[in-house]
Amino acid sequence: MRRPLQALACLGSLAALSFPVPAMADAATTATTATTAGATGASAEAACRVVAAKPLVDTRGTIRGTATRSGCGDRVRLRVRIAKVTPGPDRVVKSGSRVLANGRIVAGLRCVRTPARYYVLAIEAGGRTSRSGTVTLSCARVTPPPTGGGASTVEQEVVALTNKARAGNGCRPLTHDPKLHLAAGRHSADMATRGFFDHTAPDGSDPGDRIRAAGFAPIRTWGENIAMGQRTAAQVVQGWLDSPGHRANIMNCSFTHIGVGHAAKGPYWTQDFAAH
Repeated sequence: MRRPLQALACLGSLAALSFPVPAMADAATTATTATTAGATGASAEAACRVVAAKPLVDTRGTIRGTATRSGCGDRVRLRVRIAKVTPGPDRVVKSGSRVLANGRIVAGLRCVRTPARYYVLAIEAGGRTSRSGTVTLSCARVTPPPTGGGASTVEQEVVALTNKARAGNGCRPLTHDPKLHLAAGRHSADMATRGFFDHTAPDGSDPGDRIRAAGFAPIRTWGENIAMGQRTAAQVVQGWLDSPGHRANIMNCSFTHIGVGHAAKGPYWTQDFAAH
């Protein structure tokens, strides 16, 4: 009996939709409304947004929380707070602030092995606030980066086949970026270790979170293809090309870099696409 092939496509936060990251808000979980030329009064006020991004654990074992302010014309103090869910009132475990018009601030604290639930608050002096989703974080759950210092032969083959397909569509070849390779490799390894198949990991991190945690910055746009069950590079690339959503990622000429991660158990495959 032939085993069904599984695959998902994710571009940005919605499957089969491209996700350009708004300027000055690459860590935000919500798209920012841009200020239009000549906007004044109420319209300019409505364009100003404050967003708290979900906390995540970066490559240095630090729980990082980000607050972003965008589309604003005035300068105010923006605060970011990382809160821990506890019995009774939740506890703020790390905070920071800075006076700015548009931009982001980050607070971080060293994580511990005991899992705990955290969220981020963004608070500006002008009264706008935002709260991120709550996620469970623990250093014990951080997937180690791929070993060997570079892409495997099968991962390089996926890149070559992807670029061959793009060439037929008039797109320039993608550069296999070490940081995107790290993000993709971690996700494939995480899916294999914890036995799930999704763009969103059990700790709540999404492709954009993983790409940022791997150090790829700035991010103008990103996308992700994942698959499970295909035994060869040729099979997985053909499977993606036969699916409209995945094919759209591969043929998206706005992407300039790629990272491919392969985990033998499953097997699990991840393609991360991005552009600065």
